[in-house]
Amino acid sequence: MKRLVDRVRAAVRRSCPPYLASQAEDIAQEVLIQLVRKLQRDEGKSNFSSMYLLKAAHGVTVDEIRRRSRRREQTGLEDTMQVHIHSAPDPERQAVGRSLGLEIRRCLERMIASRRVAVTLHLLGCAVPEIADRLQCPLKAADNRVYRGMKDLRKCLEAKGMTP
Repeated sequence: MKRLVDRVRAAVRRSCPPYLASQAEDIAQEVLIQLVRKLQRDEGKSNFSSMYLLKAAHGVTVDEIRRRSRRREQTGLEDTMQVHIHSAPDPERQAVGRSLGLEIRRCLERMIASRRVAVTLHLLGCAVPEIADRLQCPLKAADNRVYRGMKDLRKCLEAKGMTP
């Protein structure tokens, strides 16, 4: 059993992103619970390959990422609502924001379609892996589209006299 626990921990370390490193032990425990349940169903006849353990660790890690994302969306929405209630921007700031938004849209309209979609998703807060999934393209292609699209957007806005 000790060997299985060590193999699960190693699989979790490989599949766990750095920002979840503090949760690695919890993720490993969840994987072990799943494995024990499988052993009970199969009456102890299961032999877990390294690939099986890696896939199990990956699945639990993805579940934890989704759980965190849902929590962040729920709490973020409430925080945003409170900020808007307590500190409404002045009219001048609102006008600048609207004009910037309009110029961003105009720059996006001129952009290559694949980059436009990737940059739009990026600006909406999607991570590159999610963009790759939504566009059904390789991760590197999505990363390149976002990078090059953002570069195009910056150039376009600078040409209009808008710099960060």
